[in-house]
Amino acid sequence: MFVVTGVATMTAVSIDDRAWDAFDDATGGTVGRNVVSGTLIGTGAIHAAEAIVVYRSARKAQLRRPAWWALSAFLWGFPVMRRLRKARRTD
Repeated sequence: MFVVTGVATMTAVSIDDRAWDAFDDATGGTVGRNVVSGTLIGTGAIHAAEAIVVYRSARKAQLRRPAWWALSAFLWGFPVMRRLRKARRTD
């Protein structure tokens, strides 16, 4: 829940001026908008890379529905990779 809320907040703050103004007021101007946008882009890139790795690994292990594994990794990140390792050992 915290991951989805955090990413949604970063997206809103990056896109919407009213959300940015509220965030800027709440943080006292300690974080720049470009930092929030850069963090959001970096998060997306890391999760996309994880999804590619998970997809390839799930296909190699011949697990069912590797695209679902990849989508899960894109949404939730590294915990899916840990779960994939366990699934590969049990199959």
